[in-house]
Amino acid sequence: MVKADPRTATSDPRRWPTAVVVFLAALLLAWYFVHLRYRLNQEFPLAPLQSFLDGTAHKPFQFRMLVPWLVAALRTVIPLDVKALYQWIDVAAVLGLFYAFRYHLKSFFQGAALNVLPFALFYVLPWNYLLARDLPILLPYDLAAVAFFALGLALLHRRKWSWYYPVFAIATLNRETMLFLTIIFAVMEYRRLPRGSYALHLAAQLGIWLAIKLVIGSVYAGNPGTSFEFYHVGTDVPHWRTNLEMLATPQRLILFLSSFGFVWILIVAGWKRLRDPFTRKSLWAIPPFVLMIFAIGNLNEMRVYGELTPLVLTAALLIGAELTGETDRRQIDSTRSEAVGSHK
Repeated sequence: MVKADPRTATSDPRRWPTAVVVFLAALLLAWYFVHLRYRLNQEFPLAPLQSFLDGTAHKPFQFRMLVPWLVAALRTVIPLDVKALYQWIDVAAVLGLFYAFRYHLKSFFQGAALNVLPFALFYVLPWNYLLARDLPILLPYDLAAVAFFALGLALLHRRKWSWYYPVFAIATLNRETMLFLTIIFAVMEYRRLPRGSYALHLAAQLGIWLAIKLVIGSVYAGNPGTSFEFYHVGTDVPHWRTNLEMLATPQRLILFLSSFGFVWILIVAGWKRLRDPFTRKSLWAIPPFVLMIFAIGNLNEMRVYGELTPLVLTAALLIGAELTGETDRRQIDSTRSEAVGSHK
């Protein structure tokens, strides 16, 4: 699996028909997935879609303003109702996720595999956004957050800092969970970067994240709700207690375990076959992510794990390739070396 030459990948005219077919297929699946999401899920009473534009959604939902700002701008030039604009932005987000994930997979695969493997997203996404019916909530920033996380992951892997930081800042305006990219950076680059460079990158990411949070928080400080929901709204019942009860209920535990379409089982079973160091270490972002949800969210609210999709699916695909003989140690090591060697 020698990395493809980018010049031939873009200049060969024989590739264009395939690229068009892949694009149209991804667009159709993205539209159908989003269409079902808006048909099957319900707006959250404390943060309806219109309330983001009015600035009246409860905290912390109101803080995630990138998509509502985009909807507000589009309303001035496109004669569609608010919900339709949100829906089409979600279609664009899923399509963007498809290509961001494909871009990330180019570090490990080439050729026809890159036209096929990204479609695995359309197996995984329904499990977290459609099939789980405990809390089928519709919020405008979820799918954009997954797309941004996939793109940020790819840029982080390649050390393309000049692109990574703008994406990180824009993505943080959408949802604060982009901080978990910083966790991946901290784990991956520890003792790899010079100490001063490592500290500077870490401080820059934390500073950008904190500055955005403080500014947005001050703008909507008067909204109802709290920035961190340790208790269920309007009660003194902590989330950790109901989450423990959920884990003790077999039916709801199975729902929790169904996240990502159970592909995590392949990762657990094939962990020793996952040789790429970046992918292995990136998975260490999952435990603190789940602990965060345990403390301030609902473990059975499956949509909240969306940002973890590119982490889990990349690992599963690499293990699957290993099991089917589609990769070898030299190929994995060489792609990692190329990524580490890029300091753009």
